[in-house]
Amino acid sequence: MPTLLVVDDEPTVRHALRQGLASDALQVDAVGTGAEAIDRVARDRPDAVVLDVRLPDMSGLEVFDRVRAVAPRVPVVIITAFDAADTAIQAMKRGAFEVLIK
Repeated sequence: MPTLLVVDDEPTVRHALRQGLASDALQVDAVGTGAEAIDRVARDRPDAVVLDVRLPDMSGLEVFDRVRAVAPRVPVVIITAFDAADTAIQAMKRGAFEVLIK
């Protein structure tokens, strides 16, 4: 079964995405920090990642770079609550699959 890893520091966002996206055909896991995300990607190799830009322990772009180092083919969708064009440009330059505003 394909797996999606959601990375967001807000418990309500993690819960909403897990509830909204999980199905019989998709397993959705969620973590709240960048370190957890990097560990989970290295260990479990999810099929895709939804990654918040602002995390408590490091920036989402730093997490993105480290995820790319351990799993270069995993598609990563960047999400942010802040409409920051510069962040979107940086994420796309790094190879993000998409950038979405929460």
